Amino acid sequence: MHPDLEKLVSRGKIETATAEELELLPPGTFCRHKSWGAGKVVEWDRLNLKVIVDFEDKPGHSLGMKFAGMSLTPITDESFLAKRHSELEEMQDLAKADPTALVKLVLSSHNSRLYLDQLEELLKGHVIPEGKYKSWWESTKKKLRDDMQFVVPAKRTEPLELREENFDPSEGLIEDFRQARDLKAKVKAIEVIIKDISAFKDQQGKLEDLVTEISDIAKKGVKIQYVPAVELILIREELQSKLKDYTPSDEQITTAQILATNEAAIPGLFSELSLTRLRQVLKSFPDAFGDEEYVDKMLGLISETNLRSIAEIANYLNGAGEKDAVIEHMKDGLQQRSLSSDALAWICRERKGLAESIFDPVLSLSVMSSLESDQLNDEGAVRSANRLRDLVGDDQALIPDLIEGANINTIRNFASRLVTSASFDELTRKSLMARVIKLHPEIQDLLSGRTEAKEESLIVSEKSLEEKKAAFDKLVKEEIPQNREDIKIARSYGDLRENFEYKSAKDYQRVLMKRQDDWERDLKLAQPTDFSNADTDAVSIGTVVDLEPVDGEGETLTYSVLGAWDSDPDKGIIAYLSERGSQILEKKIGDEVKFHSAEGAEKTYRVSAIKAYQS
Repeated sequence: MHPDLEKLVSRGKIETATAEELELLPPGTFCRHKSWGAGKVVEWDRLNLKVIVDFEDKPGHSLGMKFAGMSLTPITDESFLAKRHSELEEMQDLAKADPTALVKLVLSSHNSRLYLDQLEELLKGHVIPEGKYKSWWESTKKKLRDDMQFVVPAKRTEPLELREENFDPSEGLIEDFRQARDLKAKVKAIEVIIKDISAFKDQQGKLEDLVTEISDIAKKGVKIQYVPAVELILIREELQSKLKDYTPSDEQITTAQILATNEAAIPGLFSELSLTRLRQVLKSFPDAFGDEEYVDKMLGLISETNLRSIAEIANYLNGAGEKDAVIEHMKDGLQQRSLSSDALAWICRERKGLAESIFDPVLSLSVMSSLESDQLNDEGAVRSANRLRDLVGDDQALIPDLIEGANINTIRNFASRLVTSASFDELTRKSLMARVIKLHPEIQDLLSGRTEAKEESLIVSEKSLEEKKAAFDKLVKEEIPQNREDIKIARSYGDLRENFEYKSAKDYQRVLMKRQDDWERDLKLAQPTDFSNADTDAVSIGTVVDLEPVDGEGETLTYSVLGAWDSDPDKGIIAYLSERGSQILEKKIGDEVKFHSAEGAEKTYRVSAIKAYQS
């Protein structure tokens, strides 16, 4: 035992157990306290029976020796907390330059296992600024997933783990596949295996066993989780292509077999698959339905799938020498008015390509009919129609191409339906009509009588105008960009259908966009004033009015009627556009007005005085 501690024990100043604990905490030792974090023992104050510790946020803090021995845990100089205490700037630099190494250090110091909340508590506000932790973790998480030494949890309720240094990467990849809880997660695990296929050098046997395992899982899951099971089979086929001299078992389930046994599920499958996987599925159609039937099967899907799938079907059939079949199918659909909005959008997009022969002015009326029909349909159809609507609005050359060579009756019919269409907002309608009028000025008369009355100016105080401008600048420069970043981060979480953060951020984006439009319009209409020279012959903007209760009961009300954005009920300031402001405007002395209370009761007041407002 240290001589100094022996003396204290022999004199009865401290107990032997306390001395034994302090023996592990000599001056210069790094330690950890449950509440105060990392610290470094500075000295033993034998005279006052204290231990002096430099904590991160409590330098020179003194603790009683007994309490110190009980509450302080020694830590090594190489542990993360010790380095956070003594080498904070180096740790901050490491977080930027090599975040993977930083996380490895933290995990190594905590038995190679931490929950994400624990990791955040150790890093946020110390090594990484609080406002930047979320984005730092999102980028770091991707790097950790690329490093097989880490086990990155799918949920925050599961721990982040560090594998041993001699860990076999191939075993880790297979273990990640087996630990994945659902088929989608297993698909992602196989994607990682294909990406890191070099980890299986000279271990093809492992991959062959894995292929068999994947086949069994997919076969069992296809009835319960159709789309993920198909994805698993597709990625298994990709994995098989990486194996040398490998012959699949005759019992192995194939994509073609699944397509043939469940045709009704194919449209939903198409909408879920990535472009690469969708193309894989299309290649399986001949095996699934035979060379004589697969073309009709593909064409039959056009009315049930989205624009992306239609484009891939058309491209596949064109490559297979079946372009005429595609064009004939589209032509029949136009004649029978049975084409979906997405099919019409494909024709418009391919007007100088595959669909050139069927793109003519009559199509313009089919486009408007489809938009009008979908506008009245349910929400799902409207979302589908958005692709056609967005194409009409965004493709500057589409409308000129649609009406090129059309007779005036077709043009007037198209323009008339366009100008009244509920599928577009007012600004977009005007922009689209401008494209038509630029080519055919003679239809300008369609707009006569439809020009909306000029919006009235908003009378506002100079102070409220400056505040509104500042709020608008903050909205545009801070809140909207932050929302875009939140959407970007939320999108990285995957599976947008069940991604609450993404849905929430997108909903808030709509709120912000609406607010931006409203405020931008209001600022354009704003007319600032200092309320001087207000007309006091009647209640007007910039006047102070006294209102006495007609029945003589109750207090006199005094209101300062100011600008559209002025409101301070405690001071009696109301906007001229407010309910009470609107009621008393233009009232003269002696005029009466009825107000409703919050409880619904009605009370009559008489204007007793009007004077100019003094700011």
